[in-house]
Amino acid sequence: MPPFRAIGRYIISLALLAMPAARAQEPGETIEVEGERPKGSARAPGAAGTIIDLAQFGGEVRSVAELLLTAPGVSVHSLGGPGQAATLSLRGASADESLVLLDGIPLQGAGGGAVDLASLPATLLDRMVVSRGVLGAQFGAGALGGALELLPRAARSSWTGGAELSAGSFGTRRAAFDLAMPIGSGSAIVALQGDRTSGKFEFARQITPEIAGAPYYGFARENADSTRGSGLARITQQLGSETAINLLLQGSAGTRGLPGPAGTPTPRSRQSDRGGLAGLGVRGETDGLSWSARASGRVDGIEVRGVQAYGDCQDGTPDCPRLHQTSSSARGEGELIVPAGSSQRLRLLLSGGGEWVRGGDTGAHRREVLAVAASDDMALPLGFSLHPALRLDKIGKDAGVSPALAAQWGPGPGHPLQLRAAWGLSFRVPTFSELYLERGGVAPNPDLQPEHAWSIDAGAEWRTALLTLSGNVFWSTYRDLILYQLFPPGQVKPLNVGQARIAGLELQVVVPLPGRFFGAVSYSFLDAVNRRDGHKLPYRSPHRLFVRLAHRGDRVEGYGEMSFTSALPRNAFDTAFVDSALLLNAGAGVRAVGPVWLDVEIKNLLDDRTLEDVFQYPVPGLSIAVIARARL
Repeated sequence: MPPFRAIGRYIISLALLAMPAARAQEPGETIEVEGERPKGSARAPGAAGTIIDLAQFGGEVRSVAELLLTAPGVSVHSLGGPGQAATLSLRGASADESLVLLDGIPLQGAGGGAVDLASLPATLLDRMVVSRGVLGAQFGAGALGGALELLPRAARSSWTGGAELSAGSFGTRRAAFDLAMPIGSGSAIVALQGDRTSGKFEFARQITPEIAGAPYYGFARENADSTRGSGLARITQQLGSETAINLLLQGSAGTRGLPGPAGTPTPRSRQSDRGGLAGLGVRGETDGLSWSARASGRVDGIEVRGVQAYGDCQDGTPDCPRLHQTSSSARGEGELIVPAGSSQRLRLLLSGGGEWVRGGDTGAHRREVLAVAASDDMALPLGFSLHPALRLDKIGKDAGVSPALAAQWGPGPGHPLQLRAAWGLSFRVPTFSELYLERGGVAPNPDLQPEHAWSIDAGAEWRTALLTLSGNVFWSTYRDLILYQLFPPGQVKPLNVGQARIAGLELQVVVPLPGRFFGAVSYSFLDAVNRRDGHKLPYRSPHRLFVRLAHRGDRVEGYGEMSFTSALPRNAFDTAFVDSALLLNAGAGVRAVGPVWLDVEIKNLLDDRTLEDVFQYPVPGLSIAVIARARL
């Protein structure tokens, strides 16, 4: 056993987990049980989905990545401690194969790739909707694993506001503020969040892990600091009794060290980024038709310093150039919803725009984006409903069709049982980085073709005031996957050579308990296989379990939770593995005076400093945070 675990910390852990374990009711606030929220995304009826209500996590210092881990079918690939990059994986798909949308506006990372979840401020959001499956017909090309919808805080018709301050281990600080107010014939909200951490923590690892019983040695994490500021503004105005206009502005900027894996640290590598988006939409109803139109734009920039193909280098020297890259997009879309009788609703969508990237290692490139989509919601006799969807996407030189069909059945209105099944087929076009990035040991490949996937799944749900129980099984097949292969003499190059089969099981239980307690359990099983050689796909955990017990009171609140991830392969040959990980977190708080709450939160209660994420970045040991918050 590593020498840094102390029996006293186990005693503290058990004591905290035994305390009343979530968030207390604020004055004038309505507590909503998860089972009473909408069942899933309005854009993907019949799809397997989970809604994460951020109000359930008040008094806790949570990132978007940590919140997502409460849902089944979700994996997060992070690069170490707080403030470091993290990406989303749904049902074993890669980060590039899962879409992320903020209020319906697609987000992208540098080079058009995966979104860094660490750049998304959690306190500015109201809810997150996770939809799983091949959902290109509902969300657009690229949703081969599913989609994450981030729903920002909505403006209010009265003056309300809130503030949160937190301080904790490793020099971690957070300040958040929001204010909502009536304006003219509508309302507005402004929200700000700032985060800072030194990221310096102690960890332990084996120098020779291939030797059984090899000792652990202590190290200190360096160059892992992070600073970020984010803001959001939203204005809604009524233009008439049936027409409204909505403006959304969001921006984020940050800088951080890039510490590297535990075995090959990079103390001289740094990164800074900035980004923002704007969306202007109008919606209304005319003669029974619902319609909406929106224009949106997004720009993201990144600068990386002290980075080379293998390890780090001294910024400013001739052999250590900086990487600058800017990606942007603009699009407009219109949607029309046409009722066809009392049991059918047809939805039509048309959107178009463009994407751009500019950087020293990618050059300047652009491509047009066009989409036409139609979907239908049909209520049939005997409790059945069908949800067909079809979408045509053209992105640059690549075009494809994404069909989908979902079906639902229930014994009758108000009955707790609901059965569902869905099928979908779609594609993902290569990112600008995959097509054009040339840096150090990476070669570009402008001849890449789109990836393709299809999936089928089925599930059942039992939903009552006392219990919500859901389960899903799925099967997905991928072809033309883009994998980086050796490219002589000394580079790697992306090629369409991958084929995979991913199947799995997802379970979730939500139980309101007596005494204002609340319990939730989610479990995911994943079997991901390379169809070319039969080996397991790397970086996919076969088993993941999350358990949470929370208590809400007028004066006292608290929670305890457990997260377990089984061992997973970290190469393509089943010869190297990342060990299983068990994390225990807990927190408790009291209403100090009026609307002011004081909370204490402890993460990694077992103080296991040997934990590493899938890319061998060390995970912090025991950390403590103190949170003060108020809402008026």
